[in-house]
Amino acid sequence: MHFLCKGMIRYWCSQLAVIMFSLCVFAEANAQTVSGSISAGVEGHYGFVFAHRPSMQPLQHSHLGAVVFTLSHQTNGSKQWHSLYHYPEIGLKYGFYGLGNKEQLGYGHAVYPYIDIPLGKSFNHPLHFQFGWGLGYITKPYTRLENYKNVAIGSHLNAVIAFNFHTEIRLTERDIVAPAIGLTHFSNGSTAMPNLGINLTTVQLHYRHSFGTKKEVVTPSLSDFKKHLRIATFGSWAFKQVYPLAGKTWYAYSLSANVLKQYSAKSAVGLGADFIYDPSISFRMKKEKMAINSSSDIRLGMAASYEVIVSDFSVILQMGLYAKSAWKQDGIYYNRLGMRYVFAKNIFATINLKTHLARADFIEWGIGYYFKR
Repeated sequence: MHFLCKGMIRYWCSQLAVIMFSLCVFAEANAQTVSGSISAGVEGHYGFVFAHRPSMQPLQHSHLGAVVFTLSHQTNGSKQWHSLYHYPEIGLKYGFYGLGNKEQLGYGHAVYPYIDIPLGKSFNHPLHFQFGWGLGYITKPYTRLENYKNVAIGSHLNAVIAFNFHTEIRLTERDIVAPAIGLTHFSNGSTAMPNLGINLTTVQLHYRHSFGTKKEVVTPSLSDFKKHLRIATFGSWAFKQVYPLAGKTWYAYSLSANVLKQYSAKSAVGLGADFIYDPSISFRMKKEKMAINSSSDIRLGMAASYEVIVSDFSVILQMGLYAKSAWKQDGIYYNRLGMRYVFAKNIFATINLKTHLARADFIEWGIGYYFKR
């Protein structure tokens, strides 16, 4: 069962990677009409907490429901990236989630921005992919005395990642319903233990109504693109806890350099090197009565990267391999799912979730510089 659950998580991660890649291979959109300047909507979700570990199964008491409110804007081609991504919808969501176990898990709240991208040549294509990342709040996290059965989440405040696949059915010029299937993930990135995370697998029904003046979609003239190298470096800081529960908070630091070949206006691939200093490694080695030395807390890695670029914002997927790591129980592979935003000339802020396959290591907060962009 344990291997099956891990396999399911890897399956969903692989599907996310495939969809991100597919966003970069479809043709551009034709001229159309935007039904309104702004849209408001509501979603109903019904599903269950996915027990990705055997220890999660006792927390599955019943099916869950959720209600999500949305406020969004349909892009119309006023910026070049709109047409590159087939005129996506961008917006903000607030969700209230029942977690199927009010005694140990309580309820969840989430606020996050999202982007909704048609997987075809226009925003009227029937198949869409929607992705969002923001903040969540769990009302009943683990506590050592009152709620020790909650082995999933050790903090009220968490990160939320949500994505879904949906089709859209137009009822009128301004009204749309969209059946969907999706996954919502709550995790604190090991900032507080436990941190197995809560995964909500749901079927969904979305309703959206557009307001405001209709606008013609602009088809911008695309500038000539030349393939080139993008060189990026960044430094980051993180904090984390490790077992035993309610233990010390450790601070980790990373220095990374990446060379990426940008082969289109939307995508880049490349290789990078990581230097990671994590003093929790010595602590864990001492607990296991393992010999340590001055370099035990240092990890060196090489990583392959794929970057999806949306103007000054980008999403990063990395798969890495440790060249040096004294702590072997995490395995030899590591991953990053991150976001970058260029806020000044060649300077970007980044936030990354570093994991060992399906197990979170820490959340990185960093700043970086593009030597060539």
